[in-house]
Amino acid sequence: MEAQVISNALAQTLDANPQVRKQAEQQLLEFEKQPGFTVYCLDLAVDSSVPNTIKSSASVFFKNRILNHWSDNSDKAIKLDEQETLKTRLIESLVKTYDDSHIRPQLTLAVRNILLRGAWVLNDAILQLLNSKNDISHVYTGLVLLFEATRSQRWAYTDRTIIETYIEQTFPILEELASGIVNNSDYRSGEMLYLILKIFRYTTLNVLPKYFFQVEKLSNWISLHLTVIQRDLPKEILDLEPADRSLDKRVKAYKWGFGNLHRFFTRFGIPTSKVTSPEFIEFFNQNIVPEILKIYFTIIEKWSGGLWLSDSSLFHLISFLEKCVLTSSWNLIEPHFDIILQHLIFPSLCQDDLELFEDDQEEYIRRYFDVYRESNTADVASVDFLFVVSHHRLEKLSSILSFLQTKFQNYESNQTQDQALQIEGCLRILSSISLNFNNENSPVKDQIEQIIATFILPHLSSKFEFLRARANETISIVTTSYKDHSILSQVFAKVYDSFKSEETLAVQVEAAAALKVLIVEPPVVEQISSDVPTIMQKLIHLSRSFELDMIGEVMESFVEEFSTQLEPFALDLGKTLCDQFIQAATDFLELQANHLNGSGGSDGETEKEYQAIGYINTMTTMTISMAKVNLEDVFAPAIKFVLHNAAIAFLGEALELAESLSMARKQLSNTMWELYQEAVESFQTFASEFTEVYIPFFENIVVYGFKGLNFQSPQVLPLKNVIKEIINSPVDFDNQGAFEIVEYMILTLKQVDDLFPLTLKVFKEQDLPPLGFIKILLAAIFIDPINTLKLLEQEGETVRLFEIWYNLSSVLNNVYGLKLQSLALLSLLSVPELPSSILGFVPQFGTKLIASVEKLPDALNKRQALLKGTSEDITAASPEDEDYDDDDDAFKDTPLDEINFFVEFKYKFNELQNNLPDRYQSIIGSLTPERINSINELMKLTN
Repeated sequence: MEAQVISNALAQTLDANPQVRKQAEQQLLEFEKQPGFTVYCLDLAVDSSVPNTIKSSASVFFKNRILNHWSDNSDKAIKLDEQETLKTRLIESLVKTYDDSHIRPQLTLAVRNILLRGAWVLNDAILQLLNSKNDISHVYTGLVLLFEATRSQRWAYTDRTIIETYIEQTFPILEELASGIVNNSDYRSGEMLYLILKIFRYTTLNVLPKYFFQVEKLSNWISLHLTVIQRDLPKEILDLEPADRSLDKRVKAYKWGFGNLHRFFTRFGIPTSKVTSPEFIEFFNQNIVPEILKIYFTIIEKWSGGLWLSDSSLFHLISFLEKCVLTSSWNLIEPHFDIILQHLIFPSLCQDDLELFEDDQEEYIRRYFDVYRESNTADVASVDFLFVVSHHRLEKLSSILSFLQTKFQNYESNQTQDQALQIEGCLRILSSISLNFNNENSPVKDQIEQIIATFILPHLSSKFEFLRARANETISIVTTSYKDHSILSQVFAKVYDSFKSEETLAVQVEAAAALKVLIVEPPVVEQISSDVPTIMQKLIHLSRSFELDMIGEVMESFVEEFSTQLEPFALDLGKTLCDQFIQAATDFLELQANHLNGSGGSDGETEKEYQAIGYINTMTTMTISMAKVNLEDVFAPAIKFVLHNAAIAFLGEALELAESLSMARKQLSNTMWELYQEAVESFQTFASEFTEVYIPFFENIVVYGFKGLNFQSPQVLPLKNVIKEIINSPVDFDNQGAFEIVEYMILTLKQVDDLFPLTLKVFKEQDLPPLGFIKILLAAIFIDPINTLKLLEQEGETVRLFEIWYNLSSVLNNVYGLKLQSLALLSLLSVPELPSSILGFVPQFGTKLIASVEKLPDALNKRQALLKGTSEDITAASPEDEDYDDDDDAFKDTPLDEINFFVEFKYKFNELQNNLPDRYQSIIGSLTPERINSINELMKLTN
């Protein structure tokens, strides 16, 4: 091993000259193939005589060697004998570098990667290190190794042998160690406490360790956590800026003190827990929770008096209280509720300053207005706490509103910025509890409009823009059906003024969200109708300028509500939306590519994705709402963009748009045939695992495009091949969807080809839900009963499949199902020579036919009611329904829609009487007088 050459090469990897760096990297790649190279890099990283730059470079190279070549089969792989040497040397090196913040993290990552790639029993090494109580380097390294070992086992559920052994052997040592350092304020002690608390977290993340079946052991650890969170932070931390304080391991120890108690309670202490016994839950709530709450109440009092806690610590503290609301511990919370509200929840919902509002409006909206934001901050926890209280402890609504009323009244005579920030916090409280205003037992369910008028309306025209933004947002959340049109008129006028203003982005965006809610009110619709095109232009401008997905939701609502007013502008609006989608999707794909190849982070990816989805969803809404306008050519480029670029993130939305376009026209244009061809090609190229998103579009292609064709038509063959690919696939991507397309193809093409025996074979061999194949069977019997029965007889499947059909016949109770079943029965009964296996069931077939036909008029009426939106009594589905949804069926076009069933019934039944009189008499003779009367009535319908 040429040590000096390697050292020089490592040094040159940091050279400013790219050519020098490249040459050095090539040298090192060659050295990687030599035995002992990885050990040498490790030795170099901890050699005190080597310059720090080379040590740092060697440690990174060593870590990457472990990451990339510990368990691979290349010529650079680390050999087994070298691996054992490395494990020993790695622990020794960690001891040497325990206080080196540059080298130690790289070595720790190497440990992590080895643990992730196979067994490395560290018990003896950890115990030896932890028991060296007088040597900080050994104890600290033991904690680091235990941290990594438990981290690697944190999700163990069924086989807990390894992690339980770590717990049993080390926790008594950790308890003694923690008790000796818990009151120390130095950084190293804080860092060690942090590691101990994280070890506790990893060992309790999934399953309650057996160690804690001993009550005194659990109590010791709970006491440790409570001691940690009661410590005073040293002045050197408090002198830092708040954002910098949270980076200190001593502050992180506080966070995990609160976090572990919150997580432990949530996982093992609440009544709905499935991973502990009722006895443990009762013990924890009766003995542990009260002790925790005593300390928490003291901390809340200190915090309200100026004690600093990190946002994450507050999040976990408040979240713990939220869990108590749902348990018997509410009795301990309830007497302190007003104090908690006034001195913890309310301050957590009030901004400290307006720096973000003034500097970055987009980020301000995401931080303070995004209802889907998931982050461990005090305001998020406070919102959740208030919602749970207002939902499960309705009696507290009145006291919360009383608190708010006092604050609002005080503000009237003291409208300073500081007071306005408090009023904004009050509005956040109002929003958080408002979702429960309409509950049956709510004390304010008849006072919502008055609450809006008193608490929200005055602030829609506040001189403080941040308060106007919050008031508009509150209108979008505190919803009601307005009976007092005077209040509605005032609210709308102020919201609309905010939207039209050129003030801060937050005001405009939240006003748009409020308008989305208000446009369901007829007076607002009437007043705003003429302005809708202008409103849409502004919404598009906002969406183009700012990456906020909520704007897309507002646009979609306006298109849905005002489709008539927007129709004259549909083509221009559609083109703008399409262009905006393609631009946003292009930006997203570029960000995604940069993220995947390591040349950029994921910042902005999600925003761009949501922005693009908002555009394409609005395009779909336009297509559905503006059926009179042909938007195919306008929107086709967006669909093609997704298919050409394999933009999986938008595939579902693009195909939903294609489905809506085909449904709107109910026929296939040249543009739609092109989209169909490209959809088939994309499916075969990259998207077979996304079968379910293609099925609805392909169904429409069959229904609207395959009429008059046959299975050998060039338009049909590509889809037939796709269906065969799906059905023959060893992976069940979506056999049921493929089966439905086969069913539609048989009915539309009026042929039964080799797809039928293929589906029969797959149905026999695989454990598939039966309804999908039974519908194919009924379609085949209707179209070609003789050859279908012949195949069933050859396979010996006739009786079995007919039994399955009969067991499922009650599921086929909507219009399409009843027509399909009845048409199949009519064709079956018209076959001159039925197989002997079912010949004796002719009377039963006749009874089943009439029973199905009798249900059809009611099913037709029900479908009409659904289409008109007047049906309130939707019959519950059968347990064997397999998601056979009447509501969905009512809006779908099917190959049977053009068949006038009652005319078909009369024709077939008369034909049966003329051609097969004996069979006809057999059927009639088996019917009750009521059923015979039903036949006569049905015959009259066709007249």
